This record gives sequence, structure tokens and C-alpha cells, in this order.
Amino acid sequence: MPRTMVMWAPDWPIVAAELPPSLPAAVLDKGQVLACSQAARAEGVRRGMRRRDAQSRCPDLVLHDYNADADARGFEAVLTAIESLSPGVAPLRPGLCALRVPSRFYGGEAEAAAVIAERLVGLGVWDVRIGIADGLFAAELAARRALAQDSLAIPPGGSAHFLHDLPIDALDDAMGLVGLLRRMGLQTLGDFAG
Repeated sequence: MPRTMVMWAPDWPIVAAELPPSLPAAVLDKGQVLACSQAARAEGVRRGMRRRDAQSRCPDLVLHDYNADADARGFEAVLTAIESLSPGVAPLRPGLCALRVPSRFYGGEAEAAAVIAERLVGLGVWDVRIGIADGLFAAELAARRALAQDSLAIPPGGSAHFLHDLPIDALDDAMGLVGLLRRMGLQTLGDFAG
């Protein structure tokens, strides 16, 4: 069974806005912080904060309005770069894409991830994280737990074990499912699966 690789660029709107990572900066959408740089996070700025709260924590904060078109256009260059290394890249949203692990061409999963990360760093995407697992869900969560410019590979057949102890917050909460599951006393993905 082919394994899945997910490439995640945290704070993609900051990268797409071409704001340097050392600059305390935030991208706002509807008056709230959609993404912020590492320098802004060091000052206490967090995703979801209102503009006023973010500026009170970091008076030197550079603000940029969210531009979905610029996000998508900027991510096309990333997709093209990855596609040149491994065909069949599937964009999930700007800053996140999936592909089959091209391990046989590069000598292994970790080596393939390193080649992809190196190519993206060359494009100016400094924070690249890659997850590898048996399926898309586990691979995305592995990417979210990988270190910057690194990969986290879940062993074949080990996705259930990896997911078991993760908090229920790992689920997409578009429909309020996480709150319902918490009220039911379920705290981990393993609890939910049981």
C-alpha cells in the first residue's frame, strides 16, 4: 500500500505576504489574527486574537490584510517545486499538500522528505514540516508534530498507535464535534475510536 506524505508550511499567509520571519508580523482576516510570525508569537501574539489585543502585546507588530488569491498564487510555486520532485501532488489548501511518498527515488522516506524540504527552503519557505503515514489524516497530524525543516514518519501499520493518545482537539471542529465529544467525556482520539 502506498504511503502518504503531507507537507505543511505553518503560517503560510505570512510566507505568501513575503513578510520576513524575523519581523513581528500578523496577517489579519476580519479583524482577527489569521497567522503570525515566530517573532510575533514570542511577543505573545496568537492566532484568533483581535487586532487590538495583538497590538497591545506587540506594539511593533506589522499588520497585513489577508489575501486569499495571493495565498493560492504563492502556493502554486510550492506545488510546482514539489511536482518536479514527485508527480501527483494534491493541494489541500494553501500551505498544505499531500503526495505519495517518493522513497524509491531518494533512498527512503526520510531522504525524500529532506530533498523536498531543501527545495522549499530554497524557495524561501523556511518552516517546512513533513509527515509520513499510512493515510492522509495521520500524515497531516504527523506533519503538525514534526520540527521545522524536518519530517516525522509513522512506521507502517503504526497510525492507530500514533493517533491513540492525541487530544480530541486534533479533529477538525467545523461542526462543533470536539465540544460534544468533550461533554461526553472523551479526551483523546483513542477514546473516540473506542
